[in-house]
Amino acid sequence: MNDAAPPSAPSPGPGPRARAFWQRLKERPGDFDLFFALRLLQAREPASPRLGRALRPRAEAIRLGQDPSLSFAPTTLAEVLPPPARAPHVPERLTVWSFGLYGPNGPLPTHLTEYVRERLRQHDDPTLARFADIFHHRLLLLFFRAWADAQPTVSLDRPGTDDFGRFLGSLLGYGEEALQGRDAVPDHAKRFAAGHWSRWTRNPEGLASALHLFLGVPVQLQEHRLHRLPLAAAQQTCLVAFGGNTQLGVDAVVGARVPDAQYAFRLRLGPMPLDAYQRLLPGGEDFPALVDWVRNYVGIEYAWDLQLVLRQPDVRGATLGGRARLGLDSWMLAGPAAADADDFAFDAERWLRGRRRPPRAPSPTPTA
Repeated sequence: MNDAAPPSAPSPGPGPRARAFWQRLKERPGDFDLFFALRLLQAREPASPRLGRALRPRAEAIRLGQDPSLSFAPTTLAEVLPPPARAPHVPERLTVWSFGLYGPNGPLPTHLTEYVRERLRQHDDPTLARFADIFHHRLLLLFFRAWADAQPTVSLDRPGTDDFGRFLGSLLGYGEEALQGRDAVPDHAKRFAAGHWSRWTRNPEGLASALHLFLGVPVQLQEHRLHRLPLAAAQQTCLVAFGGNTQLGVDAVVGARVPDAQYAFRLRLGPMPLDAYQRLLPGGEDFPALVDWVRNYVGIEYAWDLQLVLRQPDVRGATLGGRARLGLDSWMLAGPAAADADDFAFDAERWLRGRRRPPRAPSPTPTA
């Protein structure tokens, strides 16, 4: 099966790579972009609210502010300041050059930037700078949140926060949490095929393409397969006094079934290697997902069957003591196979109905 499902491993946490990045950020902040740094910080703190969504700043893992400078910003980040000694519980402060009230691009007069910088650098008085950082912190995080909400990949950085997937799933009818995870097809794989699922008319190419990408095997959809439709007893021809569907050439039918080629198709999968073939056999690992793909895409109005094709090098003969299953993944061969094995076809829905049927009760043992 292809990697269409989201990664099961958690997003970057406070591991060695994250700590190494944070150390590089402290040493050379100019090498990094503001949004990139905030994105990694948000991913390594899965227990904290997403940046820009916390109700109070104390719940956030970083403090943002502006370095009051008169120079034009060469980079977005200025430096990383450690927490004050009298308040070690306060998060580290990340200062920027590219956004804020001060500087040549800020709205305040230039002499205020000079005054605040002088108080900060020469008198160790950060009062005005920190007061403005109250607004800088919130506005910078809102700026980052507006950018992150518009990036599909950012929503996958942390488990359980895939907003873009929820938006995309809403177009397909399962955006809410109660509608997700209801079958064997991963929700992420459904979103990947949203272009096919969102059409009003479902074409054969869409189903074949989605299955090919999900299963990683060649898929062909053969339309207008001849099959037999069962007739109810009231629709069958019978000799009665009135009715009975006995008009020749009008409604008379011989037998309990009629041929039909309009509402049936066949899925031909392969040629494929043996491991993929076994996963798609009835009861295999990928078989439930395959059935759910077809059900979700075409509904229940069409009949379909499945043809699995095993590539020629993997076709094996039945041997005593082996684990081969005759009729499924082994053949009666006198030598090496000369071609791909494509003689195994079955009705998947009928097989599932047979599995759900309760087992037959044993016959009572006659007593003397």
